[in-house]
Amino acid sequence: MSRQSALNFFRAITYVGVYGGLLMPLVFIPVVIFPFVFSKLVCFQILIGVTFPAYLALAWMDQKYRPPKSVLYTAIIAYFCAIGLSVLFSEDIHRSWWGNQERMNGLFTLLHFFMWLTMAVGMLKQWKDWKWLLNYEVVISAIMALVAIMQRINPTLLVFKASDRVGGLLDNPIYMGVYEMFNLAFLALLFLKTNSKTARWWYLGLAVIDVIAFFLTQSRGALFGLGAVIGFFALYYGFFTPSKKARWTILGGAAGVFALYVLAYIFRTAPLIATNPILSRLTNLQASTATRLIAWDIAWKGFLERPLTGWGFDAFHILFNLKYNPVSLEYTYYETWFDRSHNTIMDTLAMTGIFGLITYLAVFVSILVLVWRARKKGWIDLPIAAVLTALPIGYFLQNLFVFDHPAAFSMSYLLFALVIAATRPAFVGAKDDDAAAAVSSSAPSSSHAAPWTGFVVLQVVMLFIVWQYSVQPFRASRMAIQANNDLSSGQVDAGFKLMKQANEISNLYNGETSFLMTRDLISLIEGGQLSKDPNWREKVDFAIQLNEDYLAKHPKDTNSIFVYARFMQVIFPLLPQDQMSAAAAKSEELYVRALKTSPKRQQLHYGLARLYAQVGQIEKARDELKKAVDDNPNVGESWWYYGLITWMDLKQEDEGTKAVLQSVKAKVPYAITSVQALAQVARAAQIQKDTDALKWIMERMQSPEVSGGSVALYLEIARAMEATGMMEERNKILNALLQVDSTLEAQLAALSEGRVQTIDESIALAPKSTSTEPVPTAPTSTTDASAATSSANAEPVVVVASASVPGATKGPRK
Repeated sequence: MSRQSALNFFRAITYVGVYGGLLMPLVFIPVVIFPFVFSKLVCFQILIGVTFPAYLALAWMDQKYRPPKSVLYTAIIAYFCAIGLSVLFSEDIHRSWWGNQERMNGLFTLLHFFMWLTMAVGMLKQWKDWKWLLNYEVVISAIMALVAIMQRINPTLLVFKASDRVGGLLDNPIYMGVYEMFNLAFLALLFLKTNSKTARWWYLGLAVIDVIAFFLTQSRGALFGLGAVIGFFALYYGFFTPSKKARWTILGGAAGVFALYVLAYIFRTAPLIATNPILSRLTNLQASTATRLIAWDIAWKGFLERPLTGWGFDAFHILFNLKYNPVSLEYTYYETWFDRSHNTIMDTLAMTGIFGLITYLAVFVSILVLVWRARKKGWIDLPIAAVLTALPIGYFLQNLFVFDHPAAFSMSYLLFALVIAATRPAFVGAKDDDAAAAVSSSAPSSSHAAPWTGFVVLQVVMLFIVWQYSVQPFRASRMAIQANNDLSSGQVDAGFKLMKQANEISNLYNGETSFLMTRDLISLIEGGQLSKDPNWREKVDFAIQLNEDYLAKHPKDTNSIFVYARFMQVIFPLLPQDQMSAAAAKSEELYVRALKTSPKRQQLHYGLARLYAQVGQIEKARDELKKAVDDNPNVGESWWYYGLITWMDLKQEDEGTKAVLQSVKAKVPYAITSVQALAQVARAAQIQKDTDALKWIMERMQSPEVSGGSVALYLEIARAMEATGMMEERNKILNALLQVDSTLEAQLAALSEGRVQTIDESIALAPKSTSTEPVPTAPTSTTDASAATSSANAEPVVVVASASVPGATKGPRK
């Protein structure tokens, strides 16, 4: 093959890598764990791994394909060096390098973006090259937008049901909003750079599609970013354009857009806006930011402890867990597990330290300096300069409210590559003095023959890396998700076999595999299915080994330790008597270990307390729950568990019942969802003579969230009302019960006729065949919940047709 043919061959492969890399957001293969992330990034890794050796061969053969000298390219290399240092000194080196399937944010993946960037700046030097690539990209963005729009019409379009806020092929609305923000800026650039009316109409059409999708994401962070892009573009263009008409048109248009938003915000309570889910969300700036402020505070404290290289790239979860703030649970369990601070600056500080922050900021400063210099030298015109100034500013500002992610990397690295190219004289076809000097200084070796031997060797190495670290993990993930489906549907043996095969193929991302296997076995144990399996021990041992292998690589992963501890706790019923103590000891060891990684996390105290209660160590159980109460007394759930164990198990009635009542009066009340729990609160209120709590119970009984009631439980609540003199409320409950259980009529006849004053007196006078012993609400209680104090003011029962008891049945609901 001639040298020219070799150049053409390598050039073609490299172009496949450059253009193919932008297709990454379109990839969606729903046969793996986290298909919206993992399948995309694996395909991207494969593409770059296969094509990058061809680019290296091309750059070796001809120096004009090498990256141009650029302060921005140097700043990006420095940033990667800072990330590399954070990986070396990371609290979890494996996670920092490889990432996980949910995020795919390890340095290994980021290096593929850097390789793509290098190929792009090496191949695309002039505006005509970039015009082709940007046109190609905005068409892709329109396809992405159309999928998002169709997802709004058909929420199950992409298998997984979407919410009102669509994310399209990126799944996450924030990711989709940021992606469209970039592409709207690229469309503006293409619109301004063409004189063709036809092309401009096409660009406007694509922009309309992108804008619709953008607003359907309802992402406030992306809206803030887009607003910043529009604002800075208008200021830059308006200030520097020599045309007064253009100046006032652009500034006026930007001001008009801003004014429309201000009006929408001012009148956000008007029906037109308040009833529109999109407009109401985008104008609601009062949403709680408390959990993000907590995360930012943790990130800052983490930076102060490890200021140089941080806690490790992609290892924020370790810092967050260690400094977990118990206030987080006030905002639901969902807000208690963060692996990002939702602020890229704070993430960079905490994970990569001061070196990471300086180099990260240097990237954006370099962009602004280079663009300013390039416009001054005439290498780029005003439209390009305005867009390349406004877009990075908007991207940077919106990153103050979200975290960076691979979907945004595909766009940010495209922006970086465009800036590197646009800030060289070659962009407008002029002679690049730096490049010419470089070629001149090394003229004898500036071009070489095709390095076929080196190319083949490098290609084999890259193919091995692709197979071992991309293809094999993909195959393992596909098997693991199928195994999960089998286990969940009761096909235990088939699922177990697939899960073993997945682990044998690749355990690179075995965190997801161990989690799925452990979670599925917990469900099977609690459902009583696994105990019927003659080979249950093999499955349990395999799950234990999976967890041990994972924790050997990630010893500070609090969530995984927690799940493993719970698993060891629930296998008790399966084990022989002589093995239970060992399992209990292992579970305790894991809970204690988890608490060392997250000392104030309430879920861990709850789990360890349940374990202690399960093995009869009641005092230790209460001590754990007391820690949770002391850490944050605003959380009603902690008071609930503490109160029950103090009252029911330790027989300390006064303290226990007060705690139970506090659980429903706390700032974040315990969510009572069963009538049995309501009955326990009623008994506590009876003991403490708390009529306010009993009135709350009457309101709570009407909630559709409360279920599982039986006649006996409602009678317990009625007795509590009776004992505290709340006869009207008692009678409402009894009237409702008479409508759902006619057998009560004979038992309550004496009360209805006014011959007795209390429920128990009436039941005692009823014929024995109809008398029913009430079901106690808590078998361990020493309090006679059915005891009632007679009242001289008792009123006869009067049936009220409107009375109702949600969920009341003749027996416990299953």
